[in-house]
Amino acid sequence: MITISTFNIQNDINSYNNKKTDIILSYLKENKIDILGLQEVYKPLDKDLSNKLVNYTITGKYRYLLNLIFYKVNEKTPIITRYPVISTHTYHLPSLFSLNRIVTKTVVKIDEKMVSIYNTHIDFMYDILKQKQLKKILDIITNDSNPIILMGDFNLKNNNPIFNKFVNELDNLNIRHLDILEKTFKKSKYHRAIDHIFVSKEIKLVSKKLVTDIPISDHYPIIIKVRF
Repeated sequence: MITISTFNIQNDINSYNNKKTDIILSYLKENKIDILGLQEVYKPLDKDLSNKLVNYTITGKYRYLLNLIFYKVNEKTPIITRYPVISTHTYHLPSLFSLNRIVTKTVVKIDEKMVSIYNTHIDFMYDILKQKQLKKILDIITNDSNPIILMGDFNLKNNNPIFNKFVNELDNLNIRHLDILEKTFKKSKYHRAIDHIFVSKEIKLVSKKLVTDIPISDHYPIIIKVRF
């Protein structure tokens, strides 16, 4: 069984202390998570995570090369995994009017099988950018012959036509959406997720849940358990 989680940990760089890192590490350990996709990871937290992780690899690059200029918003969408990492690459998504957006791809080896993991955080303001960013992600995945795990903060609910079109396009690639049916952004008025996980249909869902007792973010993490 494989345990997978996606978690937007909230960019609170101005008030950061390493207790937040310790809580994330405890979350990882207590839930026996094999693959964790984080969003809004900033430099100090990333550094502490990298120094304290044991038996895990963290992958992914930042939005911007010029860290001094973009320090507070220079986030990454890392993938943390206990599986052997075969390759990793960070793709930039179309970003015309807003912050740079990225998707991290990491290929791991699970029981002699190559699996591609994708983690992203798309634009929260402009529908035109959301469409372009989803198309870019779809184009990347279309050319990937490995089983797929896609997760992240999509800033789109499951009643949004843009999102549903993306869900249908992934379904045509034999990748299904695992809808959590609850809100993942704490301040939302509606019981609809904006954080999502997709998996290839050959990956069998065992369970899924929302974790609501972690106080370090304005999002709730999702945990799923799957089998091949």
